[in-house]
Order: sequence, then C-alpha cells, then structure tokens
Amino acid sequence: MSVSSPFKDLNDFLAKHSAKNESVDRANISPTHTRIPDKDLNVYPGSYIIPAEDLPIFYKLYHESVFVKNRKEHLTERQLCNNGPIALDFDFRYNYDVETRQHTKSNVQDLINVIYLELLKEFYTFVANKPFPVFVFEKQKVNRLADKSLTKDGIHIIIGIQMDHVMQVMLREKVLEKIGEIWELPLINDWPSVLDQGISKGTTNWQLYGSRKPGHQAYELTQYYIIKYDSVDGEFTMDERKLSELDLSKDFNKLSVQYSEHPKFEINPKIKAEYDKRVSGGTKLKKHSSKTKLKLLVNDHDENENKEDDISLEDIKTPEILKQAVDKMLASLQPLEYYIREIHEYTQVLPKKYYEPGSHEKNRLVAFALKHTDDRLFISWVMLRSKADDFDYNTIPDLYNKWTKYFKSRPDGVTQRSIMYWAKQDALDDYMRVKITTRDYFIEETIKDPNEYNYALALNHMYKDKFVCSSITDQKWWVFHNHRWVPDLGQKLRLSISREFFNVYSDLGYKITDQLNNYVHSEGDENNKEIEYLRKKSQDASTISGRMKRTAEKDKIMKEAAAIFYDPDFIKNMDSNKYLMCFNNGVIDFKNKVFRDGYPQDYITKSTNIDYIPFNMISEVDDLQLVEKIVTFMEQLFPDKSLNKYMWDHLSSSLIGDNINQTFNIYRGSGSNGKSILTDLMTHTLGEYKATVPVTLVTTDRPGIGGTSSEIMQLKGVRYAVMQEPKKDSKINEGVMKELTGGDPLQARQLYCESETFIPQFDLVLCTNNLFEVNSNDDGTWRRIRIVDFESKFVDADSKEVITDENPNQFPKDKKLKDNLHKWSPLFASMLVKRAYETQGLVEDCPKVLASSNKYRKGQDHIAAFVSEMIVVKIGKKVAKRELCEQFKIWFQESQGSRKVPKGVELCEYMDIKFGKNKKNEWSGVEILYPEVDEMSEIHGNGSDEH
Repeated sequence: MSVSSPFKDLNDFLAKHSAKNESVDRANISPTHTRIPDKDLNVYPGSYIIPAEDLPIFYKLYHESVFVKNRKEHLTERQLCNNGPIALDFDFRYNYDVETRQHTKSNVQDLINVIYLELLKEFYTFVANKPFPVFVFEKQKVNRLADKSLTKDGIHIIIGIQMDHVMQVMLREKVLEKIGEIWELPLINDWPSVLDQGISKGTTNWQLYGSRKPGHQAYELTQYYIIKYDSVDGEFTMDERKLSELDLSKDFNKLSVQYSEHPKFEINPKIKAEYDKRVSGGTKLKKHSSKTKLKLLVNDHDENENKEDDISLEDIKTPEILKQAVDKMLASLQPLEYYIREIHEYTQVLPKKYYEPGSHEKNRLVAFALKHTDDRLFISWVMLRSKADDFDYNTIPDLYNKWTKYFKSRPDGVTQRSIMYWAKQDALDDYMRVKITTRDYFIEETIKDPNEYNYALALNHMYKDKFVCSSITDQKWWVFHNHRWVPDLGQKLRLSISREFFNVYSDLGYKITDQLNNYVHSEGDENNKEIEYLRKKSQDASTISGRMKRTAEKDKIMKEAAAIFYDPDFIKNMDSNKYLMCFNNGVIDFKNKVFRDGYPQDYITKSTNIDYIPFNMISEVDDLQLVEKIVTFMEQLFPDKSLNKYMWDHLSSSLIGDNINQTFNIYRGSGSNGKSILTDLMTHTLGEYKATVPVTLVTTDRPGIGGTSSEIMQLKGVRYAVMQEPKKDSKINEGVMKELTGGDPLQARQLYCESETFIPQFDLVLCTNNLFEVNSNDDGTWRRIRIVDFESKFVDADSKEVITDENPNQFPKDKKLKDNLHKWSPLFASMLVKRAYETQGLVEDCPKVLASSNKYRKGQDHIAAFVSEMIVVKIGKKVAKRELCEQFKIWFQESQGSRKVPKGVELCEYMDIKFGKNKKNEWSGVEILYPEVDEMSEIHGNGSDEH
C-alpha cells in the first residue's frame, strides 16, 4: 500500500470522513465503518463513510497507527452485499471453571476441510488453477468474565470466495447440521448461537483486523491457508502458509471483508433453484458491461490523442485488428522503452511448442516473463497465442482477466532474459535476425549522438545476457560462462569493446563505403544530399571505431555500463535456487528431474567442476567397472544393509538444497575406517558445493551485532559442509547448531561487506573420534543429532591384523584409491543424482544410527542416567527433594569427576515429569536405590570397633 496521503494521520482521515461531516456526500450511503464506544475508557462512538477509492489511503494510515505505532483502535466495517468473501464468526461460551482454549488447530483444520470445503462443492462448480485463501483469527487467550459467570472464546474466519449473503445463510444452515458431528466442546450455548447469524446475513458489521472491543483483546491472524482444487479427483488441497508471507503494509486489504477481488465461481446447478427461490422478490442485480479498452495497455503520452481510435479487447476478432492493436502499443513507446519493442520481437519468433495445444506450461512462463517486463506486453502474448490453430479470438477478454489476476509473481525467476534465451535456443536464425535488427537501432543512435551513455546502451543490448554488474561502487562484474555466472573484473566486457564493438563500427564503415560507390557511379546530382550524409556517417563510424581502442574512452564507457548492467538483486538471488546444481556441461533441476542448459536467470555461481553423466548413459566397460567398485567400496564402509541404505540416502540428499531432514550427522570412528576417503570423494564430486568449516562454528558463540562472520557467509549455496575433529571435552553450542540445521534464514557478513540474509542449503557433517559434550537435553537438539559409526577397518596387506571370519569388518587397504577419486567422482555423482531423483532428498532413519544416537544422548543426559540407575518404583516409599539432590551430587562426582554438577532444579523438573509433581517436596511411590553393603564386611567392621 505505497500510497501517498494528504492526511496527517488516521484520526485526521476519520474526522474528514465522518458521517457527520458536512463535506461528506451522504446521499443514499450508509456508514461503511463504525467505532465501538466505551465511555468508561474514553472511547467515543463514530460513523464513517469511506468510498472504495479512499480505502488504500485508509488502510495505509490504519496500518501505521495500529501495527506500526501499536495504538489501540475499535473500528468495524460493513460487509459488501454481493462480491465480498465468506465471513464466519464463532462465539464459544463455557462455564467459568474453563481456563484454557478448548479447540485445537486440528479442530479448525477439520472445520475448514471436512465441513466447509465439502459443503462448498454443493454451492459452486470449482475449477483447477483458481486457488483461494482462508484466514483464521483468534485471540491470544480465553476471556474469563470479571463477574465469574462464564468463559468466552471465539474464532473469526475469512474464506476468500465471493459469495452473497443469501448463499452465506444457506451455507450456515448446512454447517449447523454437521458441525456437531466433528466437534465435541464443553459449550453452554448451542450451535445456532455459536455461529453468528448476523454475520452470515450481512447485517452485522465485522471487526476490522487489528481492532478490538474496548477493554478486550484483538483477534490475531493465527493460520493462513491456500486452497486448491484438483479437477482430476474432485478434491481440495490445503496448503498452510507462513504468516510472514503476508506483508500487512501491502496485503492488509485481503484481510478485510470489503475486499472484492477474491475468486468467483459458477453456481452449482443443483442448488440454483433453491437459491433463485430465496432471492426472488429482491432487487435484481444489473450486469455492468464495459469494454476493456486497449488504452489500459498503453501509456497515453499525448493527452489530445483521438480517443475514438481506442481499440477494445472485445473488438479484436481478426488477425488484422490484432495487428492494429499491437502497432498502436508499439507506436506509443518512448525512446527509452526500446526494450519493450525488442522483447515483443523476440516473443514472436518463439516456435510452435510455445503456443500450440499442449504448450500450456511454456506459454504460461512466457506470460510471466512478459508481465514482469511490462504490463503492455499483454497484447504481445495474445499475438503469440493467436498463432495456434485452435485460437479463439473471443477468449481475449478472458485472457486479460487471467493476465491481471494470476500472473502477478514470476516462478523460478523468469524475466525478459528468459524469452531471449528461449528464442536463442529454439529459433536461432530468427533470434539472430531480431538481434541484428535491434542492434542496428542502438548503433544508429550512437552515430547520431556519440556519447558514453549511448555506447553503454548499445553494449548492453549486445551483451545483457552475458554480463552483469553486482556493485557499481566496487565495480564487481560477472560473466555468464559454462552455464553459470563467473566473477570477472570487467575485463572480458572491456575486451569486447576493443574487439566486437570495434568491428561493428568498422563493418558499418565498409557497408557505407559500398553504398557510396553505387551513388558515385550513378548519373545526376539529385543524390548529392544522400552522398554527403553517407560520407559523414562513414567518417563518424570510422572515428568511433578508433575510439573503441583507447583506454580513456573505454574507462568512460565502462563507468556508464556499470549502471546500465547493474542488477541490484544479483547478490541476493545468487545460488538461491535449492533445486539446481551446476556441472561443467549443464544444470540438474531436481524439482523437475531434468538435466538442461544453465540459464542466466538461474543465478548460479557454483559448480561441481565435473561433467554430469546420466546414469542410463553409462555404457563404457571401464565406467561400469568403476560403478561396481563404488558399490563395493560403500558396502565395505557400511556392511550393515540398513546403514548402507541410510548413507546412500544421506549423501544423495545433500545434492538438494531443501534441508527437509534437518539433521547433524556425526561420522564417528578411529583411524583407517574410511571417513576421510568418503569426505574426499564428496569433495571431488561436489566441487564448490562442498565446504570445510572450522569446528568452532558450533562450539563458540555467534559474532555480535556488526561483527563479521565470513565462515558462515562461505556457506551460502553450499550443499555439504564438513567439520573435522573437535578438541577433547569440547562443548557444542546447541543454539548455533540448531540454527545451522533448522532451515531458517541465516544472517552473516563478509569483511568490508554489507550483511546478508540467506536460507541455508547444506547438510552439516562432523568427522571425529571424540564426541562433543552436550549440555542440553531438549528434543530440539537431540532430534537433529545422528551418530554414524564407521565400524570397518582398512588394513595394509603386511599388517599384523589378519583379515579373518572373526573380524568380518576388516578389508584390505587400496593405497591408490585416493589418487583415483577424480575418476570416480563423475560416476558417483551420477549414482547420487539417480538416488536423489527417487528420494527427493528424504532420508529415512535406520535402527543402527538411532541406537547410536540414543546411546550418545543417554551418555550426555546425566540426569536421565542417574534416575535410570538410582531411582526405582516402590509403592509406599517416598523420596525427599533434599535427599535426592545430595545423592545426585555424590553420584555425579563419582562418575564425572570434577565436571560441574547440573542444577538441582533440572533434576526436580525431570522427576516431576517422570513420576508426577512432588507434594511437600517429596515424590511418592519411588525410592533411592543405595549400593548394597556386604554383611561380612559390616560384621568385621563392628568387631574391629569392639577391639
């Protein structure tokens, strides 16, 4: 809601829109908003008339007041008559002894999915690709009335479908028949009084989000879902979204019942008769027909232009009229909007697979790219689609409706560069024709007005899909090479000025010379002016070509070029696509399970630095033998079949940057067990996607605000991060470990750079003989830790350790293996990619890993170990808190030496959880198991005392 406001603040806006204000047009208009009064709290009533065109300003001021400045507000809003969303207000009443919320998140999900979505199928004919939102609002806690008469709670829900109030009442009636079947709550009011009838009828105002009744809590957004309909099986899917995906400064209007842009669906014929019967006698709604003028798709720079020449979308019924519409759009472009004409031309050379039947996905991506470039390119999209044999010109208005509603965010980063790339890949000859034609336009501009800015524009046209500048100040350049962006000091672009750019002007000079020769041999003086023009143009081209070799001139052009080639989002987007991995010969897309060329818009900078070989293409005898060796190597490393499977899944999952497993794998084992060889193989396989990080990353605190964190910044885009042996008795920083493995954004800063936030994509691994000390016992820490034991041992042929049946996990050492890992890596990568395609990165736990991890936990969880060893259940016995703490201290000092004894409060909390809350500092039904005393020793001791 980036809307400028002529009002001081929200109060100023409301005062000037008060229904009592004489300047407000009150003719036939009821108040659209009201304020709930409370004299005791000095909250006074108010009625306001806010026209629809003023709502953006109102929402902006309201958002600033309530959500930015945290001021309390008490506003309600009137519901729309016909095109508003479904609003639901549930009012729960309980006996006063109810202290906590009785319904759960699962209850709410069942209400939406089992009742409302199922019932809505009876009211509407749903279609695929038309999702709608559901917003759930709740207060932080229940409201126990001061007079102790009852406890109140409630839920507000907005279902983002347009539905008039006649149908909302019908829906309410059906819900009341079913809701008691799935919800069992200790209510003291019945379901008809729970589900507010006035809201369904539209006669009751809705509490504006963020507002509250005076003296009460405000409802807060607690759940947000996107609902999609699958036309194949006729079912809905509920996709829960993070609340952070909603930006209230922009999306507040969607949380209002006055939002009129939610999807609309056709009424189900089965209920139409009942619906018509209920609305009969009421005022019939008029359908307003208005033509969508093409002027909406162009910028009218000439205010005196003849409006009668406007073309409506409904008027476009033939190819001729469509061409007129396109020509009108192109003619309206300003000189600096050359790129719109250029992208239009590239779009029109795209081949059949972008518009014929069956091209839906590709055509959809074209639409996203065009929309992201400029809204006016809608008509270019139509022209491309019109080439299809089955194109129907009557669908153009509907296409425009889809264009405005659904192509608002671009998937996978498609841009105008995408269209140029598709044209280059699939229609190279036509691509070159368009490129040369448009290049000549820029070159001509430099001849007319030779300055550094125009040179840089021409340079950008020729190389915008090959070079990018990520920092104007630091002159940081990148060149697109071998499917990814590679750092460059600008030298390659600079060299292009001296070579290709020089040749462009040199060739132009030769071309003009040929033209002059034709004129010279013709008779008459009528061509003198043209000859003079060409001679000057040839001279200018020659002069410019000479300047392209001069250092000072290139410095000036490069300075201008930095601003034109600058991509402000390059660093943010760099290596951010977690499903892509770059090889020397292309890019693996794990989401779509394809191997393809890299695109500039992939924003990839890392590479494995090896070639990718699809597994089904491995056919050479030598390669097949290496595959067998890799399989044997893994079987020797992990003879246990379940552990072997776990490690294949774990290693292959590291190729995908979607860290769905959120685990910290610790490779444990003493010398010659294969840990180093395995991580070396991963290094050769993953190349720049593998990083070695210091173990202090998880044993020390994060840098303070403003400090550098280069070791974290180096992990951006990394898929496999390895740490080596920690010092003995090193303690892990559980908070940092959870942060690194949890998938939440990390913030870090390189030296002399701005801080940056990125989503971690790496699997974190530690190779060690010694395990960390872990002081935390929370599940959030231990559910991440996986101990992978390397139980095999690789011995020399002349070793005294003999390989026998009694030592089944000993194998002969291959001393040349490390030198041959570079030969293994492409084949190992192929095997991992194949497995990642199958598992999509999901790793199933195996018993052996879980057993080792649990044993590690028990060894670190001293409280649990003490209770397991020293406390037994015994009816009639009691353990006092003081006695318990004293015995724990003795036990801990005997087993752990000089280490710091855990706090007694932690021990007591554990006892409360395991054996029930203590009463009067005692636990009933348990006793401390003291060590037994040898009777003879006791007698002997007593006899000694007697002597």
